[in-house]
Amino acid sequence: MNATRPRPVTAEDLSTAAVEREALPVLDALLSDGHGLLVPVRGRSMLPALREGDVAVIAPFLGLPRLGQMVLARGAPDLLLVHRLVDVEMQSGRRVYRLQGDNEMAPDAGVLREDLLGRVIAVVRDGRRLSADEPAFDPPAGAGRRALARRARKALRALVLLVTAFLCALGVVAAQEGTAAVTAQEEAIAPTADYRFGPGDVLSLRIWNGQKIDELKLTVQSDGEAFLPVMGIGSLPVAGRTVVELKKDLEARFHTIYKETYVELLISKYAGHRVSLMGEVKTTARAESGPGNWALEGPTRLVGFLSAHGGPSQEADVMRIQLIRQGGPRRELNLFRAVFQGEESDDPWLRNGDLIFIPSLSMGNRKVFVLGEVAQPGVVNILDKMGLVEAISRAGGFTQKGYMKGVVVLKRRPDGQADMTVANFKEMFKEGDLKADVPLSPGDIVFVPRRAIATLQEVMSIIAPALGIIESIYIIDNFRKN
Repeated sequence: MNATRPRPVTAEDLSTAAVEREALPVLDALLSDGHGLLVPVRGRSMLPALREGDVAVIAPFLGLPRLGQMVLARGAPDLLLVHRLVDVEMQSGRRVYRLQGDNEMAPDAGVLREDLLGRVIAVVRDGRRLSADEPAFDPPAGAGRRALARRARKALRALVLLVTAFLCALGVVAAQEGTAAVTAQEEAIAPTADYRFGPGDVLSLRIWNGQKIDELKLTVQSDGEAFLPVMGIGSLPVAGRTVVELKKDLEARFHTIYKETYVELLISKYAGHRVSLMGEVKTTARAESGPGNWALEGPTRLVGFLSAHGGPSQEADVMRIQLIRQGGPRRELNLFRAVFQGEESDDPWLRNGDLIFIPSLSMGNRKVFVLGEVAQPGVVNILDKMGLVEAISRAGGFTQKGYMKGVVVLKRRPDGQADMTVANFKEMFKEGDLKADVPLSPGDIVFVPRRAIATLQEVMSIIAPALGIIESIYIIDNFRKN
């Protein structure tokens, strides 16, 4: 596991399908960075292996996914799915992974590798953690036979195709021309009622004049107008108008030419409203992913836009996303609050010309120093909320010489002075009471001494040399990365 571990996802975090859909880019980024997740189980498709109310413990894949594994995947329509991997096929040069619930009769639609988010390593049931390697979670008895039957059917289809091709070559079977030809049709969809057309948009226009239907393409030019090759109309203003406004205008113009007119207005290419995306963005197999200048396909919020274009990378500082708007102030947005707390102020509607910049963790000052008697003294990056227990855990835990009764936390006050807090870990673990856990903020210093320390001056005299060395190493390391 990577040293940076965020708060696990709870049942409340994934209580609705909408939250699951918007959380996908964040969950993907966390698993890519080596973090573990907790995902609640709903439904009956994985009975008897998984039950309603279980919590699946998800970890990143180690190597290639294996047949029989229970995996977390993106399932249609854009929901999280915990099913078993039952088959792998090759389609158009890419592996397609077939998943199936143990309580289902047939596999799901295949998913690509980037849709497999992680593997189930354990299940929390009735307060107990059960390893996924236990016999209770093994594939059902008939799974092997079904997988063998699927492979046999694929081999038979391949053999039939080979024989047919051979017979066609000998002239025994007459091949029908044109049956394999596929005409690629440009997709045209209805724009939302409040979408305003802009330069670069391509509109698909169907006009019924009482006798026949004419189909035309309109491209909005840089001056905001589109040319309509119809006698008496020619150019007409399009940019800035909604589909309702433009449709009424067109029907009014056509009524001067035809007695009966009906207009259907669709859009086949969005280009009028664009947003620039820069920084730590993942590039996936999808065509429009990664950094770039992307079109807004109607009203779109930040989380939905990031989800459609790759999502944040594993190096992204998702708590400090910058939104730069033309003629407006720069805003700093927190993707964790937007996804897991539903904070709409951190998930704004985007506008034409917006610039979204996702900084890397190394660019920000989101670090806590953990020093003294820990296994790996140094810098710990904060992704979300973090307490003293987690900070020491991520620094490798206590050494044998660590004085657990007097862990020191130094916090900076607004006036620049330091406040010292002493936490008794030994009492905390003895009583099982985590109230003594101290919430940490960027810039805090955690020091595990070898003995009891009474004054702030004593702490600073001990840690000052180590703090300077570690800060220098941190800066040099980040300089090399950039």
